[in-house]
Amino acid sequence: MAEFTSDQLRGMTVAVTGASGNLGTALLRRLTAPGAGVAEVRGLARRQPPDVTPYSGVRWHLADLGGPHGEETLAEFMEGVDAVVHLAWALQPGRQPDDLHRVNVEGTRRVVRAAAVAGVGHVVHMSSIGAYAPGAVGQRVAEDWPTTGIPSAQYSRDKSEAERVVREVGARHPEMTVSVVRPTLVLQPDAGSEIGRYFLGPLLFGAARLLPGAVARLLPLPLPRLAVSFVHADDVADAVVRMLDRRAPGPFNLAAEPLLHADALARALGTVRVPVPVLALRTAVQAAFAAHLVPTEPGWVDIGTRMPALDTTRARKLLDWAPVYRGDEVLRDFVAALGRGEGAPGPLLRPAGTPLARAT
Repeated sequence: MAEFTSDQLRGMTVAVTGASGNLGTALLRRLTAPGAGVAEVRGLARRQPPDVTPYSGVRWHLADLGGPHGEETLAEFMEGVDAVVHLAWALQPGRQPDDLHRVNVEGTRRVVRAAAVAGVGHVVHMSSIGAYAPGAVGQRVAEDWPTTGIPSAQYSRDKSEAERVVREVGARHPEMTVSVVRPTLVLQPDAGSEIGRYFLGPLLFGAARLLPGAVARLLPLPLPRLAVSFVHADDVADAVVRMLDRRAPGPFNLAAEPLLHADALARALGTVRVPVPVLALRTAVQAAFAAHLVPTEPGWVDIGTRMPALDTTRARKLLDWAPVYRGDEVLRDFVAALGRGEGAPGPLLRPAGTPLARAT
């Protein structure tokens, strides 16, 4: 990785929405680290994180971006800010798409509008590989690939629409630099329990924890069509810091090598792939979702089987960015942490079995 200096960050005030989650925590580790030089870091979350590193060095504002009073808090949150990193995103409840749209799309609109009104010079919006239109399995696409999403997937539709909102507001405020980040699947061991709760639900997550060493056998999707990559949350945070430092307009794809096809994914997890037709898998997920056995809506199967791979040339050239962690290692470490029920302090990353009240 090229040597990185952050002289431009010195003296800046940076505001981060969704600052207590998977990516937010990783970004706070960078922004509040000794020598980072940032004058002030502000965090927006629904619940107050504990007074421990990296949350202790942050000025916190509490709000629900989908709630009626969010705009008042946003105005105070943005006052005097040099840059905003918008990470806040709701993944659940998957059975209430209108609520997700209200938080994710309308919440994004509120954040970007508030930044424009406050005269913020730089907005970094965290999008996703899920915003892209379908592509051939393993096909690597650059940032000019259509961001029309996968219509059958709620997450993909909302990511696509949120990007349109950011573009529309940005076009009305050309003085504001806008970066859009499109990472592949973002993992870290500290987020094992958080992601387990989001996607497996209490039944499967509990079963995974009762079968030490068997979690990997529960997770691989036995698909004939699959090509997926992963990236560590710390590597995404590094890219965001470089965008802030260089005030680099996006969009930027972020992913680590290698690209894992179905058999390679199984090997990385130390298990054997069992071929299952996509339709059969989607039908099974649909039935489990309808029966309230899992919280994951079946559109995620469509994302997994239809999304393209990412060409990260732009980030590597313009940001001098290169991931430290290999994607297969990221996956192995994450699955091991998931099986052990690991996490980190705070209401979102709390380890398995930790009551919410104790995590705040």
